[in-house]
Amino acid sequence: METNKIYNMDCLEGMKQLPDESVDLVVTSPPYNIGIDYNEYDDNKDWQEYYNWCENWLKEIFRVLKSDGRLCLNHYLSLGTSKFRTAPLMELNTIALKLGFNHHSVAIWTDRTLAKRTAWGSWLSASAPYINSPFEGVLIMYKSSWKKLTKGESTIDKQSFIDGCRGIWNIATETKGLTKANFHLDLPKLCINLLSYSGDIILDPFIGSGTTAVACVQTGRNFIGYEIDKKYYDIAVGRIKSAKSQTKLPNGSFPTESLICVKEENQK
Repeated sequence: METNKIYNMDCLEGMKQLPDESVDLVVTSPPYNIGIDYNEYDDNKDWQEYYNWCENWLKEIFRVLKSDGRLCLNHYLSLGTSKFRTAPLMELNTIALKLGFNHHSVAIWTDRTLAKRTAWGSWLSASAPYINSPFEGVLIMYKSSWKKLTKGESTIDKQSFIDGCRGIWNIATETKGLTKANFHLDLPKLCINLLSYSGDIILDPFIGSGTTAVACVQTGRNFIGYEIDKKYYDIAVGRIKSAKSQTKLPNGSFPTESLICVKEENQK
């Protein structure tokens, strides 16, 4: 598969076509398994089934990452109901460690839509208080070497570097509703600028409305993305084309016409 393209296909099938150790950084946020009504995906799986599925795509990510490749995986720290709760980032960290990943850190940011919830469980009682967790986190892991093995051009500014290394990120909650669960452009841009060089290859297996690809266009990175939903894929196509027409790269040029999007059937 070529870089600077997104594919309208399941990421498990798509990543199988990528060579071993070909990706510098993965920035992604998978479906959360909280019952969102997607068109092409069941977001209400049994939790063990969900984590088994996560292990499958994490295994492919591990294979395609370079030895100094990094993973930024966005998910909730804690979620569920009064009957059952789970800690997705902890579970995903355990799965990734089993596959061979190394843990580096977790950066957290406040999801303001969750911070507004007022479900207290047993009111003013120790009987069964409901403790809300209005945070999402970015699990940061790496394959073999945390230090980059080759030199490259960094693109992060001083303040963003300081803020990124603090691990408490001031990320806005996306309110445009491009999809039913999309993160703000600031999230992938910070991950990309902080953890990759200009010209690196960035993968997003769940690219949704194309936010990670737009961040790549704006920061001078190459991208590969997969989206199973045709409606979201079409949104991503439009956003990437718009980003290309509006983005000026550090060298004064604009992204080339090779930054195109393709449908799965065009690759057969």
